[in-house]
Amino acid sequence: MRVLALLAAILVSCATPPVVLPTPSPTREPGVLKVAVMLNLSGQGGLSGQAQRSAMQLWIDEPSSAPVKLRVTFVDVAGSDTKLLLEVRRAVVGDGADALVIGVPLSVADPTLNAIAVAAVPTLLTLPIAEPAAAPGGTFTFALAPSPDEIAHAMASDLVARGLVQPMLLASDDSRAAVGERAAFVTELRRRAIVAPGAVDLETPDGPQRARTAAAFAKSVVLTGASAPYGDVIRSIPVAIDAPRVYLSYLTETADVTNLRDQSALVTWPGSRGVVGAPVSGASTSFFQRFADRYGAPSTIAATAYDALGLIQRAASAAPSETDAARLRQRLEATTFGGVVTRYSFTPMRHLGFGIEDLALLRWNAQTGRAFVAARPVEPA
Repeated sequence: MRVLALLAAILVSCATPPVVLPTPSPTREPGVLKVAVMLNLSGQGGLSGQAQRSAMQLWIDEPSSAPVKLRVTFVDVAGSDTKLLLEVRRAVVGDGADALVIGVPLSVADPTLNAIAVAAVPTLLTLPIAEPAAAPGGTFTFALAPSPDEIAHAMASDLVARGLVQPMLLASDDSRAAVGERAAFVTELRRRAIVAPGAVDLETPDGPQRARTAAAFAKSVVLTGASAPYGDVIRSIPVAIDAPRVYLSYLTETADVTNLRDQSALVTWPGSRGVVGAPVSGASTSFFQRFADRYGAPSTIAATAYDALGLIQRAASAAPSETDAARLRQRLEATTFGGVVTRYSFTPMRHLGFGIEDLALLRWNAQTGRAFVAARPVEPA
């Protein structure tokens, strides 16, 4: 009988479904907001990622009396779209991140915006993207850079004003950022009834040679995407009175320019007038001095990353006891924040925060070791 009773107990225990305990969510520390920062710290785009991280580290090292502190974690996505998607999920689900900063190129059709929609935490983008408010995930996505269309308008306006439209060399690689910039620029030229030149693909075997040949006859050279891969093409252009003006991307890092040596005098690129010392509301002179002391002159992208953390802290500190994702998003939508790069301003229908009056075309002065504004800020058409 004892054996039968034992068998019955075993059968009952096997038939009973196991108790599933809920996975404990990370405990929120009062007065602390967790921020995960996704950057390309290795692989393609590593230079830009390192500059952004350096700027954010300066922000972290600053003493602060704000009622909400930020605990920042840096994640290297190494130029991989798949890794970016995985790390967004890991940061929100696994680590309980309250906000994200993404410093890699994205488009409004990118699957990452769908992941942001699922994650439902405020996400700040430091690189150019079209208006994200109406896109999937756009409710929680805030863009701190001007849009590709705004940048293309500024560059085309300068080309037309200087009479440098034709002949033009337009060169690109196949990276997401380069393709998006190229499309926006070609669209802007067509809007002005200007015939856009065929783009030279530098990733084809004869691409670099074709670009060098075309540059010898061009009045202007427009290179889209990160600037570092174009170094050999630009250095092949003689520095002369009739040399073409070379237009680089908003993604240009200061090191991209200084590495060009004498040819740095040929290049122009879009950025914020705030990073060259022009009066921008809320600009932090201490940031420029400290960044220059450690790393050299900052780029617009680096300064934008610095602003991203300040913007999150400002929104969170406005109501320290209400830092859940929904309320933090609502406060970002109602925020005007004077940063290093520009005065950011958002609304529920507009998540492009960059003040277009601060967009300028920059050039490099080798004697002073600093960039300067080559053209006044250009208003959109």
